[in-house]
Amino acid sequence: MKKIYTQPRTETVATTPQQILCASGGIKAQISGYKQNTGGGFTQTFAWLAGAVCSSLLFLGTACSTNNTPDQPKQQAELKPRMLIVTEVESQKSKVERRLPQATITENGDVLGALWNAGDAVFYRNLSRNEYTDPQEGSVDLFGTLRADKEGSVASFSGDRVWCTEDDQLALIYPAPDPADFTFHDDPLTAEYTISVAGQDGTLATLAKDFHHIYGIASVVSVTGTTANAELAQMKSLLTVCKFSFVDKDAPGTPLPISSLKISLGGTGLYTGTYPQQGTVSIAQSTPAWDVSVDPEWEITGGKPLTIDTKGVNPTEVYVALFPDDGATYSFTVTSATGNATDGTYTGTATATLNEGEFVPATGLRLVKQ
Repeated sequence: MKKIYTQPRTETVATTPQQILCASGGIKAQISGYKQNTGGGFTQTFAWLAGAVCSSLLFLGTACSTNNTPDQPKQQAELKPRMLIVTEVESQKSKVERRLPQATITENGDVLGALWNAGDAVFYRNLSRNEYTDPQEGSVDLFGTLRADKEGSVASFSGDRVWCTEDDQLALIYPAPDPADFTFHDDPLTAEYTISVAGQDGTLATLAKDFHHIYGIASVVSVTGTTANAELAQMKSLLTVCKFSFVDKDAPGTPLPISSLKISLGGTGLYTGTYPQQGTVSIAQSTPAWDVSVDPEWEITGGKPLTIDTKGVNPTEVYVALFPDDGATYSFTVTSATGNATDGTYTGTATATLNEGEFVPATGLRLVKQ
């Protein structure tokens, strides 16, 4: 599994009133696209396609800080609700191994990209403390949601008051997890949350909104009485995006309409014929973002394939988010029900290594009609 490594850096950026996004808090985020490179993908034993891969990275950015007097010792600021702004660290861009150009949420040649939409939610959780009771307000939430207030590859985010102080570490998660799926532990401070790959419909729009899971940690480097400045080098993708199309092995000229697609583990073994519907992401203040990954939850009893229901659209290509895996064999079952001669059920297998944050076009996979 390929990792993205960066070095943390702290810097102070002067703030101006124009940089204040709102009275309650804000965040600026840049979302980068997936670029296709040769050298990977699905392979079949009887004939095949060439796959290509590339990473999707999300960058976040800000602008606000205070200066400490050099001759005075730095004192820990009070934990209180502040307007938070998170900024992308410019010098880190050159250290990203596979940094990609901006793109939209459509596929254009060898680029597959993402775009913020107004209202998109970024979840944050303070990883530096389990709980806090304020003398005036009582027990306070150390988590919350920031929302994009416009569409674009770079968007402003605003939200409610963020309880934080200097040196706090804030987990940033997109899409926002269900609070019921997020668990925080004390001693040591750790957390985990659940992400799902079930319920996909094969479209880029649904994938970008619900299944483009990314994670990062923002470090609070300076505060005033009402504002906080945090830095984030990069966020990372936790899943792999694949584009699938299929043909009849005995009549390979035309792609098959896909009414539904079932994906499962091939070969032999305890999990053959099944695929995880969800996975767990374990996080902590002491765990760098690049070391965080998702652990798929395989089921021996009651396991089932991952089903992509195209809901009557019957496209010839579908986009699917899958868990990263190293050299697994996958089984595919395509049902085509369009009222024409290609109707029927088709099956086949292919092998691939799926790296987190990569785009794998797997077009023209050959299946056998049952």
